Formats: sequence, C-alpha cells, structure tokens
Amino acid sequence: MKRLMMAAALFLVTLTAQAEGTSQFRVGAAAAFTDYEGDPSFPVEDSGLGVQFYAQAQLTKSFAVEFGYFNSGAFEQDIAPGESDGPVEIRLGGFNIAAVGYLPIFKESDTDIDLFGKIGLYDYDIDLTVTEGPSKVPGSLGHETGFLIGAGFVLNISDQLGIRTSFDWYDINNADLWSLGLGAEFRF
Repeated sequence: MKRLMMAAALFLVTLTAQAEGTSQFRVGAAAAFTDYEGDPSFPVEDSGLGVQFYAQAQLTKSFAVEFGYFNSGAFEQDIAPGESDGPVEIRLGGFNIAAVGYLPIFKESDTDIDLFGKIGLYDYDIDLTVTEGPSKVPGSLGHETGFLIGAGFVLNISDQLGIRTSFDWYDINNADLWSLGLGAEFRF
C-alpha cells in the first residue's frame, strides 16, 4: 500500500509540473557502494555493491521530486563462528521518494555543477539468507520504512547528460546503512 501511495504522489507531482510548463525530467542509474553496520543484536558489518535507479521531475530550477529503486547488494558475515555452518547474508531493496534541492554553481563554464541535498522516505524489504551445510536457506527480516538523507553533485557534461555522485544515509532500525552512488543521468 505504501509503495502505491509513493507512486501516486510522484504521478500527481509530475502532472502538476507538466501543467505549469516548467518541468524537466531526469532518469539515471548508479553503482551503489554500500556499507552496513548492525548493532549487537544482529552484528553484521560488511560492504556491498548494489544499484540505484531513479526518475525525477524538476518542478523549478532549484527543486525536484525523485522516485527511485535501491538494492544494497549483499552484506555477509558469520555471526556465530563455530556454532553455525556458515555466514548470514542480508540484502535491502525497494523504493524511495525524496524532495531534492539544487544549487547550481559555475553556470558560465562549459561543464557546470549542480550541488544537491535530499530528504525523503524509503520502503525496503530486508532479505536474509542463512547457509546450512551446502544449502542456502532464504528468509526475511521483514519490511523496513524510514527516512533517508543525502547530498551530492551532478557534473553536467551537456544539456542532456550528467555524471552524478550521491552520498546517502538510511535510518534503518538496529543498523547504519550508508551508500555512495556513482552514475549517469539523462535529462529530457
């Protein structure tokens, strides 16, 4: 239900932007270099390589609404050495929506830069895989909804193409999740 509400909110914002005639749309993809650090109740500490995809409706020159998909990649650790057959692996994945504020700099140069900050909500599933002998047993740690905060910059190579770097933090229960995204975006 929450995912449907997030998609509906983005759709309504997009319609509003089109009605005003000031919109610009961006789509992008990035490699997500992630870091997960669990608390003592679930002591998994690892880094992973995941992906981020996003679509963005720019409502003004300095404000946009972003809808995205995030997959953290796998975090793996043997949380009970000697007591279990192998490591535990977790992955986070799902959708997010955020308000994004832009601050353009170096507008007179050939390649200008847009600094940005964002704040939003995420809705992720947390998948768990436990190794039991030669088998991997899938499971789930449930569903997580919370806040995300991020900052970064876009190096605008042309009017349609930019290279985006973002640093995001997710408010996960009983853990810290950080992500560094490096990718490209296309504007139309």
